[in-house]
Amino acid sequence: MTLNTHLRLLADIRGASPSDPVPGRAELSEHLSQRQTETGDTALAEFAYVQQMANAKWGRERTAHFAQVLRQHRVSQKPPRKTAWGEVEALLQGLPEPWRSPIAGQISLSRQGKRVLGQTLWSAAHTLNVIRALKRWAAYCSVHGCSLVPTGSSLDAFGRHLFADREDEPSITARTVADYQARILSGITLVQPGFASTACNFVVADWRNRADQEGAVTKTGAQLVGATAIFELGFQHIDRARSSRMRGLDAARQFRNGLILAIGTALPQRARALSCLSFDSSLCLRDDDTVGIRIPASMLKLPEDRKQGAPYERSLCNPRLAAALREYQQLFRPIFDDGSAVFPSIKSRNAAISQNQIGRLTGDMTQKAFGTRISIHRLRDNVATQASETMTATGRAAATLLGHRSQTTVARHYDHSEGIQSAQEFGALLSSIRGASVDLDL
Repeated sequence: MTLNTHLRLLADIRGASPSDPVPGRAELSEHLSQRQTETGDTALAEFAYVQQMANAKWGRERTAHFAQVLRQHRVSQKPPRKTAWGEVEALLQGLPEPWRSPIAGQISLSRQGKRVLGQTLWSAAHTLNVIRALKRWAAYCSVHGCSLVPTGSSLDAFGRHLFADREDEPSITARTVADYQARILSGITLVQPGFASTACNFVVADWRNRADQEGAVTKTGAQLVGATAIFELGFQHIDRARSSRMRGLDAARQFRNGLILAIGTALPQRARALSCLSFDSSLCLRDDDTVGIRIPASMLKLPEDRKQGAPYERSLCNPRLAAALREYQQLFRPIFDDGSAVFPSIKSRNAAISQNQIGRLTGDMTQKAFGTRISIHRLRDNVATQASETMTATGRAAATLLGHRSQTTVARHYDHSEGIQSAQEFGALLSSIRGASVDLDL
């Protein structure tokens, strides 16, 4: 009986000795291409079995390239995802026709990113939020027969209508209502030149006051588990990847996910900033102890006219994290593709995961480990709280870590340190302060 190429390769592997050379990447890629032509997707399952046999014969280090070959043939290059501004332009068409031209002009101005006297630039995120709020306002006006130009009473009625929908939309709070109202006024001011309403401003201020009294209902004390615990959870995932029986995509993904938690704690920035990290550009391994970070201003939460400014630069003095990143870059990251994104996508080659996916993964891992879902933004709370409680610089250090100019902002939104130290044992959160930067030592 004549063996097909798959069975012949398996026979060759089974008959080889541990000291024999391992089939190379080019040879394996040619083999898999031929089998895909012959059997379609069945060839992928065949090759996964081939990798298992090779791993048993030669070990995971010598057969890691099998996973690269399988990944290359399993996942195709996909079109780049729609940009934030692309989403804005698509959503624009859902607005009432008279509003589209003024909003389109604001979009054009803001996309240029240049300061214009008397004009406020909008970020893509803010523009999306304004358009969504205007669409909801227009739908409400259509149903209730009120003017598209708000008054104090109609804007308040809209707020009460939103607040009453909490059973259907549990995420709606007094702060959500105030945000919607403020965005509606921002948009109406643009599309209705000369619009001004003291009554409407009073309504927004009233709902903001309610929100302040209500507190941050989306945040709970259970989510404050300590920055060190989250950092260690990241390394638990990394250690599982290291000890995996086979160095394949599953191990590479677990290592990547562990780094999301470890880096997210050591570099308490928002998910958007973390999503742009790339080896040898925004993240550099300077030496055995130091990780250099350089995030473009365009990826930070800044006023739009400051997004052409200086990047966010930090040095993370952390030998353990530096060693993990070096190991990942050399041994696990290449399994995804030949790109340089620190957090590559599973579904697409040569692409990074989105900021939303970073948030989902962070929540999933912390939910499973701690029984409470900690978002990437809530992770910043844990860093600020631990920094405020364990450091002599307290709020000043926390403000620098989070990139806030004001320690009052940190105290209001992030610092929940009271009582935590008595419940947990913390190590030092910071190793040194150098000028305007703070280096985390976790």
